[in-house]
Amino acid sequence: MRGVTARIVEFKPNAPGIMCALQDDSAAPLAATQPTLSLPPLKFWPIIAAVGLLVFVLMVDGAVIVVTLHLIGEPTFKAMPWTVLYFGHTGMLLAALLCIALLGHGRFREFGFKAPADNRYVYTALLFGVLFGIVMTAADYAHNIIAHLPPENFFLSSTNLAGSLTFAGLYAGTVEEILFRGLLVTFLVQRMSGRLRLGRFDVHVAGVIVAVLFSLAHLGSFWTESFRVAASQQAYAFAWGVIYAYWYEKSGSLLPSIIGHNLGNLVEYLFAFLMAWRWS
Repeated sequence: MRGVTARIVEFKPNAPGIMCALQDDSAAPLAATQPTLSLPPLKFWPIIAAVGLLVFVLMVDGAVIVVTLHLIGEPTFKAMPWTVLYFGHTGMLLAALLCIALLGHGRFREFGFKAPADNRYVYTALLFGVLFGIVMTAADYAHNIIAHLPPENFFLSSTNLAGSLTFAGLYAGTVEEILFRGLLVTFLVQRMSGRLRLGRFDVHVAGVIVAVLFSLAHLGSFWTESFRVAASQQAYAFAWGVIYAYWYEKSGSLLPSIIGHNLGNLVEYLFAFLMAWRWS
């Protein structure tokens, strides 16, 4: 950006890791009256290492899914797809916890495993989680809503309801937040400095980088969904990822992002089952 440079003016520890503030060297009156986007310089080796950690965890996830599919068979998977997701996310969780244990020398609190410093982010997550679920439902099932068509793979059996809703509302978001915000954001925060600032909103650059990785981890939807749905998922996954990282940074805990993530998933699944019941 012309006329704007960023330099580090403060270096201090802050939850969940090392933070630094950036100062805009442009004229103060302009900064006060016009929102500016402040972009810090990046170190690429920590980003490459974080990508390596993510690839390792996702490879474990994929290997567990392949083995599970072989063991339970395709008919069971089609009837209860959440079973494979449970096993895959369990592999993901164990791999992420192993990385945290090794990198943090067993100090899990440094990776967000503690109560939030400010409970207002928990309340915010409860509110925004419902909003996120509504947005995701509109983005993912717009065609179904318009045409009054039931979504696929939402079978109305008690077993499928219980398995799908517990996975979406309790497990998926918990595992993914431990991986993306707990492991990857903390890993980068401890090795990089700089903040991304837009107006009054600012977040450590690590949160934005991991939001990109979080979005890219959902690229598989381009092979299973329409381009419009897959592109929408990329957009909201990135936006949600930045917000989850912001909650993590401000509260020092994974709890707000876990609540918001799980609640958003749960609301979307509830709407999907409601559509399946109403239009089947």
